[in-house]
Amino acid sequence: MLRIPPEDDLLHTLEGRKVRARAQPDVSFRIDRAIGAGSYAVAFFALRRAPDGESPAVLKFVRPALMRRNGEMALLAVEKETVALSRLNERVPPTPFVVRLLANDAIDIEQGGLTFRLPWLALEYVHGGAEGTTLEERIDFSVEQTGYAFDMDRAALALTCLATGLEAIHEVGVVHRDLSPHNVLCCGFGNGEIFKIADFGIARPQGQVGTFIGLPGGTPGYTAPEQVRRSGEPAGPESDIFSLAAVTFKLLTGEEMFRAKSTVDTALLAHEKPRRSITECKALCPELVERPAECAIIDRILARGTAADPRHRPPSAWEFAAGVLRALRSGARRSRPPRRRLESITDYSAPRRFGWGWHVRHQPGDQRVLRSIAWDGDGRCLAAASRGLAFWNGTGWGEAPVRGFPHPYGVRFAERVGAGLYLVGGDGATIAHYSPEGFSSILRAEDSAVSFTHASGELEDLAVLVGERGSEAPLLFGLAARRWMKPASLSKASSVTGIARLEDERWLISGRSRAGAGFAAIYSPLMFEVERLAADDTECYMSCAAQQDLGLGVVVGSSGRVLIVRNKELEHLVVPGEPDLTAVAVDVTGRTWAASAGALWLHDTAQADPFTLVWKQEEWNVPFVSIFADVGRVIATTIDGAVVEGRWEPTTG
Repeated sequence: MLRIPPEDDLLHTLEGRKVRARAQPDVSFRIDRAIGAGSYAVAFFALRRAPDGESPAVLKFVRPALMRRNGEMALLAVEKETVALSRLNERVPPTPFVVRLLANDAIDIEQGGLTFRLPWLALEYVHGGAEGTTLEERIDFSVEQTGYAFDMDRAALALTCLATGLEAIHEVGVVHRDLSPHNVLCCGFGNGEIFKIADFGIARPQGQVGTFIGLPGGTPGYTAPEQVRRSGEPAGPESDIFSLAAVTFKLLTGEEMFRAKSTVDTALLAHEKPRRSITECKALCPELVERPAECAIIDRILARGTAADPRHRPPSAWEFAAGVLRALRSGARRSRPPRRRLESITDYSAPRRFGWGWHVRHQPGDQRVLRSIAWDGDGRCLAAASRGLAFWNGTGWGEAPVRGFPHPYGVRFAERVGAGLYLVGGDGATIAHYSPEGFSSILRAEDSAVSFTHASGELEDLAVLVGERGSEAPLLFGLAARRWMKPASLSKASSVTGIARLEDERWLISGRSRAGAGFAAIYSPLMFEVERLAADDTECYMSCAAQQDLGLGVVVGSSGRVLIVRNKELEHLVVPGEPDLTAVAVDVTGRTWAASAGALWLHDTAQADPFTLVWKQEEWNVPFVSIFADVGRVIATTIDGAVVEGRWEPTTG
């Protein structure tokens, strides 16, 4: 029994303590510090510790005052949130657009002479980075640093994530009822950015009246009018459509669609016509300002989405989003972050106030063999394993279904192509998209004797795949708008170990030459041209990576050899001690990470030393096969599935 002082409704007493869930007795959560509080719950940053490793988590406790007033209803709130999130977790991989439930239970406390059980939930920790963790913070950061809210591509990505997340929530029979920029968590950058729906505190089952906790709730400016009326109307997805439309206005303009101080104000404003136009807002991005026809279309869709009568709104999140996405994606534009955004994060993210903190997320020693790993922006990944597919959910590995793929145990590679969407391929010259819904868009090349081992790019645009056919030289297959191009033979190479998109129409290739030395080249599929690069004195280049927005590519290999390609110029470096380097990654600021057995190295352009040893574990004698690098966060995985994570942590003094 834990005694809580009567005045401690924010539960500061819990800091430094451990809790366990009865369903997971070998897992503990050490509570570190409070990170937020609302009318329903208090959230803490915590460290999850299990026999195979440790990872960050968020623990959410119901506030004691709410338990004293609405004990049974508050317990029901946690139960309903648990059921909803558990059902969303049943798929492998689960949807990346809703925060993941890790565990739940309750602790016995005594406060003010009363004893009761205080429920808690453990949820995934979302690493926000320099731009902020909530959607509200990221919109504000964009406006402050660039003068504008989200650009058209970023807005389309955010809307796609939120609409997909809402569809998943509605499929399990729950209405969120409090979607707002404060309740959307964000991670990643550029095309790797992901938006996750969080906080189901006032959610309720579809078709029921009243919230889980029997209290009014919602965020002013985002809550649907029917949620504040006492007419007994049942909950439905249309309530979330209203909120989604208001959020869309915010991420496009940086302003509230309804300038309301309460949910009642929102209901009154929702009955007023006409709606504000996005063109009235100063922070609307220049690319959209120049498209008045598209702005008018978006205005009409937002007006329909926020109709006072729920019967007049689109019936589903995807129906609402589809029209907005067509307007945002019309015409030819760049698909990469504007230079103004890249400059803002590069200037802001210098780690002067931080040091690196390291955590082993999963210990080595598993029997699996990972061939290829595709990282999503939230640090989860899909891997092509020795038998099928495996998925890392942030705390452990699990088998991912391979039903529907023509060669389920011949998957050779996995490559991320979008938020929650992967490209996989292998034997039988077969490739396909893979998502929580399974396989789709299966595509085959003519020669079924070919096995695809690597891929980079987009099927609908331009992509390059590496193919093997027996003992022949590796082949490079180009795909333009899903149409196969004539393959190019790498006659001077014996094997290819990596491929990375360096520029719009140029790919970096790493491997081993037929002469037994390192092989590096640049392939231009539209020109059908292979440009061999001057190699170091190395037996093999083991991996390559690139940041297309920076025109920066890096190749690493044996004996610590590093080849840097920047603006069509080459630079040769050697890592101290000349370790055999097996994996490499480049983050959006140009920082380069390389891995050798039991060690991680960092090359920061702001540092005098070319490469610095930042993590070492001599017991880890299996090679790293993949690195995920974000600003302030890095994750590396070995061939047997061991995972280590480093994060910026504030330094003292």
